[in-house]
Amino acid sequence: METIITKNLTKKYGGLIAVNGINLTVNEGEIFGLLGPNGAGKTTTLMMLSSLLKPTSGTASINGFDVLTQAARVRESIGMVFQDPSSDPVLTAYENLKLHALLYDVPMNAIYL
Repeated sequence: METIITKNLTKKYGGLIAVNGINLTVNEGEIFGLLGPNGAGKTTTLMMLSSLLKPTSGTASINGFDVLTQAARVRESIGMVFQDPSSDPVLTAYENLKLHALLYDVPMNAIYL
């Protein structure tokens, strides 16, 4: 099964092309790395793939869900760890997870499993 598919995925900011027509397929079970120097468009690509940023053009699907038309399904099917710390050092690990679950509208019955 194809887990990630992009076709001509592009993001422009005015005259700046941040991501230029990425075409890739990542199959279930594959390990895939997105490497490049600062400013190469890695974060922009991940933001589009997680449906947090809309592409200027092209398409992408994650786990069979379109990032534009099925954003909620995309977000339900993935997990993402941000580069910068987003936890509160005063809270326990469980409390931090619970806080983020609440911020991202995870159903209460799923938080207490």
